[in-house]
Amino acid sequence: MNEINKLKRAKLYMDKLANGIDPNSGNRVHVDDIVRDSRVIACFEYISRVLGWEIEAFEHSEKPSKKPKRVQTFITDEQLAELKFNYGECRVSDIANEINRVIEPNGSKKMQAAWINDWLESIGMLCRNAEGRRVATSEGEDIGISSKLKTRANGEEYYLNLYSVQAQSFIFDNLRAIIDHHYDR
Repeated sequence: MNEINKLKRAKLYMDKLANGIDPNSGNRVHVDDIVRDSRVIACFEYISRVLGWEIEAFEHSEKPSKKPKRVQTFITDEQLAELKFNYGECRVSDIANEINRVIEPNGSKKMQAAWINDWLESIGMLCRNAEGRRVATSEGEDIGISSKLKTRANGEEYYLNLYSVQAQSFIFDNLRAIIDHHYDR
C-alpha cells in the first residue's frame, strides 16, 4: 500500500470511529463504549481533518521524481590520462577511489574494488588460499601485487594485498577490460 492510500485509509477509520462505527466490522459500537465519549469523538474528528489536509497536500504536491538510474561505469580516454598513482604500495580500495574521483563527472556507477579483484582472479593474478582469501599468485607478484600476512588486535591473522605503482599501472591499462568483465558476468 502506498503512502496516499495509507493516509486515506487512516482518515476513513477516523471518520467511522467519530460516527460510532467499528471500522473493521462496520457495526455500530455500544453507546457506553469509550469511542462514544465526546472528547474522544472530538479527537477522532480533529485527526480526520489533519489527515484530510495531508491528503490534499500530498495530492497537490509535485510527484517525487524517481532517482535517475546510474549508467554503466565507463571512462573516457581523457579521464584515463587523469588517473594518478599512489606512490608506494596501496590497497585496491585506494585504486578504486582514484578511478571514482576521475569518472565522477560521468554520472556513471562507481567502480568497486571487488570488480578489480574479481578480474585479477579471473586472469590468474590473484587466487584463493585455503581460507578463501584472495592472495597474489607468482604472476601477480611479477606485476607488483604483494600479499602481506597481518595480525589484528584480537590475534586473528589475515592477508592484505598491496599494489605497487607497477600493479596500479597494470590495472589502469586494463581498466576497460575490468569494467567489461564485471558487466559480462
